[in-house]
Amino acid sequence: MRKMLLSGVAFAVLLTAVPAAAQHRARPARTATFAVHVTDPSGAPVRDVLITVTGPVTRSARAAVGRLAFENLPVGTYKLRFERDGFAPLERTMTARAGAPIDVTVTMKRPGAEPAVDAPTAAPAAGGPMHASVPAPVVLDLPSFIEKNYVGSKGGKSDEIACGAGGMATLMQINDPIREHVHADADEFIYVIAGQGVVRVANRAESLSAGVFVLLPRGTPHAFAPSGRSPLVMMSTRAGAPC
Repeated sequence: MRKMLLSGVAFAVLLTAVPAAAQHRARPARTATFAVHVTDPSGAPVRDVLITVTGPVTRSARAAVGRLAFENLPVGTYKLRFERDGFAPLERTMTARAGAPIDVTVTMKRPGAEPAVDAPTAAPAAGGPMHASVPAPVVLDLPSFIEKNYVGSKGGKSDEIACGAGGMATLMQINDPIREHVHADADEFIYVIAGQGVVRVANRAESLSAGVFVLLPRGTPHAFAPSGRSPLVMMSTRAGAPC
């Protein structure tokens, strides 16, 4: 099945990345993702919430639809602050670990409640992202890379291919749907390598198959759903997301 997936795909990825690219691929970058969901006490999403993340790095963005993803965060302890007119401000302390996105679900209440401050849940993981002052090219045999890192029957798998000061490329293999989320800091360019599925953008649903290209401007809510018996394999390039 894997050979069938990769037949006809014969191209190389040439992107700006950190030095020692082979080491970089062998050792996944230790970064984390917060997948944030903000609701009111009834469970309805709270729109246009200003979310500020403070820790090893500081980021701030608005969750237009009550959902937001902060990606490529160095591992460590962060304070998340939520602000929205008509609601009491809320604070939460979280520990960012490398791996699967960390769900952060908070409930904002009307004025009168004191900001809530949680204690860190765990000590920060060791290590940090790799940096480079002088980037070097990366040439990668993508079909061979997919063959060696095939997702199999797992729900999903993401492998960082290369990154630089202005963007990063990630190979995504998914068997399970990816729920609606937003990239606040980067435009996302999707190229479908194999498989079939659907991307939902706002109120639209577009079919995905090998060779399809999708541009998702930053701040655009979107979700992916594979279909068929084979995983949906895509190259995601996020322009504006630093290494």
